[in-house]
Amino acid sequence: MGFLKLLIKNIFAALLMYACSQPLVLKNMSAGENGYLMYGKNPGRTFYENISITEYLQPLWEAETHGSQNFSSVILFGNYLFVSDLSGRIYVFDKTNGKQVGYEKYSGSISIAPVIYKLRIFFIVNDYDEKFSTIYQFDFITGKILGEDKINGGVNNEMLLLEDGIIVVTDFGEVIKYNFACMREWSVNTKTTSLSSPASDGKIILFGNQKGEVTGVSKDDGAILFKEKVSGAIEGGVTVDGGTLFFCDIKGKLYSFDLSTRKTNWVLDTGYKIISTPVFDNQKIFTGNLSGNIYCVEKSSGKKIWQTKTDGVINTTPLLTNSFLVQPDYNKKVYMINQSNGEIVKTYEYERRTKLTPVYLEGALYLGSDRGIVHAYKTFNQN
Repeated sequence: MGFLKLLIKNIFAALLMYACSQPLVLKNMSAGENGYLMYGKNPGRTFYENISITEYLQPLWEAETHGSQNFSSVILFGNYLFVSDLSGRIYVFDKTNGKQVGYEKYSGSISIAPVIYKLRIFFIVNDYDEKFSTIYQFDFITGKILGEDKINGGVNNEMLLLEDGIIVVTDFGEVIKYNFACMREWSVNTKTTSLSSPASDGKIILFGNQKGEVTGVSKDDGAILFKEKVSGAIEGGVTVDGGTLFFCDIKGKLYSFDLSTRKTNWVLDTGYKIISTPVFDNQKIFTGNLSGNIYCVEKSSGKKIWQTKTDGVINTTPLLTNSFLVQPDYNKKVYMINQSNGEIVKTYEYERRTKLTPVYLEGALYLGSDRGIVHAYKTFNQN
């Protein structure tokens, strides 16, 4: 009887999952579609767009998922917007009108953005009860899982899409490289907890850890090239500009770190914990802390250019343009901040907390608020 009950339970669970799913199948797509294929756009994590927009955003549509999102972002490919949620679902919406195309449901939580390579999407599901996660390779032309692999520990650090594979850094500090068939090429255990999303200069995988160490791992074979104690615990992402790494720590300090000498170039102390990733253009770098202060700094010297107080909570990585810093505030707002002088030119208010990093593509801006709301806006170029 016990076996029969278990069989019936498993069949019921499978039927329920199928009944609650809308198959994710996308036809008539090509591998060369334009898009925003990973969190941070590229391996260096560049949250900068070389455009000048006005402060005005025209609402296009809103779409809702079943669960909330973490501090991540949407992904765009062709005519579609992909977003995951903490209830274990991967959604696809038509990015022109916000209509839901389909979704897949998995048992667990998806806390980071998927990545797309050609006509396949890779995503990681964290198990609710056990200390493991699973990476999946999903073909959205056929609607089938082509590969999967079980990972020891949870994954709350954003994946890296490289030219020759995908990098995963687990919460336990294991670094894994997968090829595009979802097979492991190598893995290395750095033996230190990491809550820092990695970046890469094309040769080295770079991230921080809870000991305040900057770690560099070879992308080719997983060899640990260095571990340098630099700061307090690093819980935000790192970003690369040529031979320089930028990151922040829980003590509220922004660091510029030289990758060739493995020494700190300069440090700016903001006085309060930072968990977001700094963003930069050719001359300036920007960061915000949990006390609501936002800083603009000269990238080469660390000299503060301006400081703006918002009275909010800055824990989401912003989008930077030539005209504005588009900065979500956990206190249900998004600021359009003049990037030259720090003036908050316009504030958009929401019914719920804003969490997703803004993404810009082809004249549209995509934001997110709590309980799984995705907001799409038309932007306007400055004259």
